[in-house]
Amino acid sequence: MEIKGVTNSPLFVNKTKNSKPEAAQNQDAKDKIEISSEARDMAKVDLSPARLEELRNRVDSNFYDSDEVQNKVADKVLAEIKK
Repeated sequence: MEIKGVTNSPLFVNKTKNSKPEAAQNQDAKDKIEISSEARDMAKVDLSPARLEELRNRVDSNFYDSDEVQNKVADKVLAEIKK
């Protein structure tokens, strides 16, 4: 086996030029979000302070990381996809 030195040159060089400088391309980019009416309705649901505290405690105790919960979520997602 023969090793022929190490080089600092890149293996692949992109020889195409962009028509706009990078700064100009970033100015044209705009973020856009679309929220469905169903999601808007869900956002209006008021949670009682007790329910909110219960949810916080579940998150803090890693309740949602258990295999049982993750399997239930996966089953419901699959059932929804199959509809």
